[in-house]
Amino acid sequence: MQQPCSSHLEAAHRVVRYLKGTVSTGIFLSATSSLSLTGYTDSDWAGCPTTLRSTTGYFTMLGDSPISWKSKKQPTISLSSAEAEYRALARLTSELQWLHYLFQDLRIHIPKPIPVYCDNQVAFHISENTVFHE
Repeated sequence: MQQPCSSHLEAAHRVVRYLKGTVSTGIFLSATSSLSLTGYTDSDWAGCPTTLRSTTGYFTMLGDSPISWKSKKQPTISLSSAEAEYRALARLTSELQWLHYLFQDLRIHIPKPIPVYCDNQVAFHISENTVFHE
């Protein structure tokens, strides 16, 4: 902003052209879709070659429509793929809990339990077992 040049103006024009061309693009929320939450999660194990940190990814659906998603490096290094997936499950669970509270405040009933899908069986069994795991 202090010393704009022609490349900055070209970039601004490009952004405006993109926005103008995608005005009709958006996320469709169907009026006939069910009010059920569903969560999907995945992570890679030590995907960053420099820091060896894993990346968590999740998204949530309300009926047939995606309503929230996130992809972020995990703050700590996971020692196994199961640990990385378990951390991703924990992030998704907190997101789903927050969404459930939000809908509760809006007086929208969301049926429980909320299905969660994960592709790592070890992480799934850890989350189901109530015994302490190191």
